Order: sequence, then structure tokens, then C-alpha cells
Amino acid sequence: MKKIKAGILLLSAVCAVGLAGCTKSNIVNPTESSGAAAVKPDTHVYFDIVLDEEDLQNSVNDVYLDEEDYPMASAIDFSLHLDEEYIDVNVVVKDGTSMEDAAYFTETALKGINDEVCVQDFSYGGSDTDTFGGLYQDNVTNLKVYFESDYEADGEPFYETQIGMDEYVEFDFSDLE
Repeated sequence: MKKIKAGILLLSAVCAVGLAGCTKSNIVNPTESSGAAAVKPDTHVYFDIVLDEEDLQNSVNDVYLDEEDYPMASAIDFSLHLDEEYIDVNVVVKDGTSMEDAAYFTETALKGINDEVCVQDFSYGGSDTDTFGGLYQDNVTNLKVYFESDYEADGEPFYETQIGMDEYVEFDFSDLE
């Protein structure tokens, strides 16, 4: 009986070794796949990318209207008119937001729009401490900042300006209090 069990065990081991040698390993040569074309990364550079403004709006909202990170935020509405070289941006803060927080969020919103554009088209430069980013280099920005109740009532913004192409502005709303 022991000889039969040992024989079966030995035969099983020989079969397993034999079958293992019959397969082709993709671990050794991962560029070849069994039967299907290998997936390679797209390394092409694309020009004239059309930005998806709806996707941009959703991305900006997901990141910059987060209650924990930006408790003063109510809305960021924008429209890109890149063929006409201008951008309209409405930044909306909650009622009761301090002017310091409103100024901070206005800068954050402008940089955030640019940085989300960079995700879709990396030819635009990112924002930094002294630039709103590449989106604003060739576009004038028409900026309006509202309190939430004024925005909802189609009221007047508490701050409105036009920022020239490739211009950086530090916002200080303290004189508006």
C-alpha cells in the first residue's frame, strides 16, 4: 500500500513538473502576451487639445468645494473663452466669511482652475506662489467675488476686477470691510 501511494505521489510530481515546463512565462518577457497584443503606454504628444469644460467644472468642484479643506467655499463658476483670449470667473464665499478668508479662497480658486486644466492639457504651466499658472498667460481674467446670498439673488459682487494676461495679483479685501 505504501508503494502504491509513493508511486502515485511520484507520478503526480513528474506530471506537475512536465506541465509546468509546457507553459510560456510572461514574467520573463512581459512585452509578449499569450495571444493578445501587448498594452504599451501612449507616448505621443498631442496638440490642439480641446478642454472639456464640464469635466473641468466637476473636477474643480470636487477639489475646491470640499467643506473640510475650504469651509468658506460656496461656488466657483467659470467659463473659458480661449479663442477670444478671456476667462470669466465667479468666486462665491459663504455669508459671514472674513475678508482675509475670501481673499485666500479667491487666489486658491484661480490657481485651482488652472491646475485642473493642466490635468487635461499638460502644456499649460502649473500655478505657483507668484503665478496663477499657464492658463492665464494668454487670457484676460474677468473676476467677480460674491457672498453667497448676493450671488443667489443676482446681486452685485463685493469685488470685481479684470486681471491682464500673465499678470499676478495678490488679493487684499481688508479695505472692503
